[in-house]
Amino acid sequence: MYKTLSMAATADMDGGFVEEEAMDVAMPAMPDYAGAANNAVAAGKLTAGEVNDFAKWYFWPAVADGSHKQYVTEWRIQPRHRFTVQVTNAAGYPVAAKAVSLLDGQGNTLFQAVTDNTGKAELWYQLIGNNVCGKHAGLKIQVDDQQAEAKEWTEGLNSFVLDEPCNDQSPITNDVDVMFVFDATGSMGDELNYLQAEMKDVIARAKDATGGLDIRTGAVVYRDHGDEYITRLSRLTADIATTQAFIDKQQADGGGDYPEAVPEALMAAVNSAGWNSEARARIAFLVLDAPCHQDSATIALLHEQVLNAAALGVRIVPVVCSGLGESGEYMLRAMALATNGTSFFLTDDSGIGLPHLKPATDSLKVEHLNDMLVRTIVEFSAMPECGQSPIINNQSPMTDDFVPNPFELKDLESSEVTIPHGEGVIYIVDVSGKLISIREGAFDEADSRWLQSQLSLPVGVYFLKAFIDKQWYTKKVLVY
Repeated sequence: MYKTLSMAATADMDGGFVEEEAMDVAMPAMPDYAGAANNAVAAGKLTAGEVNDFAKWYFWPAVADGSHKQYVTEWRIQPRHRFTVQVTNAAGYPVAAKAVSLLDGQGNTLFQAVTDNTGKAELWYQLIGNNVCGKHAGLKIQVDDQQAEAKEWTEGLNSFVLDEPCNDQSPITNDVDVMFVFDATGSMGDELNYLQAEMKDVIARAKDATGGLDIRTGAVVYRDHGDEYITRLSRLTADIATTQAFIDKQQADGGGDYPEAVPEALMAAVNSAGWNSEARARIAFLVLDAPCHQDSATIALLHEQVLNAAALGVRIVPVVCSGLGESGEYMLRAMALATNGTSFFLTDDSGIGLPHLKPATDSLKVEHLNDMLVRTIVEFSAMPECGQSPIINNQSPMTDDFVPNPFELKDLESSEVTIPHGEGVIYIVDVSGKLISIREGAFDEADSRWLQSQLSLPVGVYFLKAFIDKQWYTKKVLVY
């Protein structure tokens, strides 16, 4: 029996979603790919790059306050004032699926989140709206019955130690929930066949890739108001064939205008999918080529669903397809940050579909989309077992993109790299690629003991990226 998470729906059911039983019906060929039925399209064709704004937090101000500043007022969502919480048990292991709250001086809840597989949660002050005053005196963070003064990210982690068992001795063991939420309007016709093949491939590979964790999958397909339907839902299930069949029968149609029913799709996925509150990871891949409408009611519904997702620990991971503009890019990257997610952008390298947006970032490594999705599921679910050395379930995060350096990760895995003594800067990155902290100064020995003395990090895998004497160095460190 799963303990499920839910929030009250706010839309009328007639204009909302319908739940369907999956049917084994093949999708007819799209005009763009004459003669290629859905089940004839192979996975591994689409290419994409990841923009993890947590990994490149140093770059985010150049987007939000620079190139994409005008879109902050359009969407009225601004991940700016960030408070990172780290929760561990007395043995130093991360505590997942723990509710965390940001409170004002009167004890009112301002933002809620849930710790991830690394025991971290991201809280935001003044996320919604256009208030940029930044004054946050008196804010507190609460975890269970513990409270502490809130420190913004630049001031360090907000660390809590709880009387909790390790993950293999608690309900947080092997459960991972993954939803695929995708736009099925006519504009998706240039890529939908291929996306369906990629999603089905990811579902088939996820269990083995995570070392045998219990993977449940589900899907939401959506269009827009005035179309045949707004959303259709296939709830989370351990039967992967059910989700694959549901995805397989969808086809692109409808739409007509540029914006689509993104908030309604999120409402169905977040509130009605049947998420397991004891899962170590809850991920919603949002596959789309257009943002939502920008009337005040729709934007308010979007804000509500983003806040709901964060409060339930559902990490939104956008997958941006051809046709999206910069406004939509900002909206999606802000949503990913608000929910502790990351962002993927399809690229032109595959030769499939119409031209793709080049996101605002300092570097973009191109991979196969299906491999990226599988890797993300692994990174978002890997946890060390009590008494065992931390591992990454046979896969490692692609940290070489996060801070430029001459070392490829494949070389790093086969040999340790010594970070020399000297003055410089060290970037500390966790197993999911998240930049935890930046340290400047003289480093005598950058190892696990140094990490513990600097940040009191939990058991896990970390990467140190140092720039010393005009040269980059990278080192993988096990904190144990």
